[in-house]
Amino acid sequence: MKNTLKKKMLGMLVLGALGLVATGAQADWGRDGNGNHHDWHAYRQSQAFSQQVNTRQNRQMERIQSGMHEGRLTHAEYRELMHEQREIRQMERHFRADGIIGAREFQRLDRALDVASRNIMAEKHDRQAHNAYGRPAHFN
Repeated sequence: MKNTLKKKMLGMLVLGALGLVATGAQADWGRDGNGNHHDWHAYRQSQAFSQQVNTRQNRQMERIQSGMHEGRLTHAEYRELMHEQREIRQMERHFRADGIIGAREFQRLDRALDVASRNIMAEKHDRQAHNAYGRPAHFN
């Protein structure tokens, strides 16, 4: 009887120890080497946000470049629009510093890109233009 009691006690201790080990291992699952917890859904969403921002910003850069080559932008307007794009890029880098762009951060970037898009449209169509040689066009 003592033997079976010892076996039961030993079995319960082993199971208890395994339970503690499993719980500890599960608690660290999903953490990186620095102990930071990763929410994989948030990470995937962040990747989608980043891709949307980059796509929009690339399109805006194309619009700025075409406006300059077509003579629809003055050099000052071109510099100002490029400065605005750099600020948006810096904002994105700042938001991505923790590894994830959150929904509110994406909204701020999206609004900044909306404003930049309107500025590009306004500057390209304000009839201040230069010809290919950098001289003012005749209608100015």
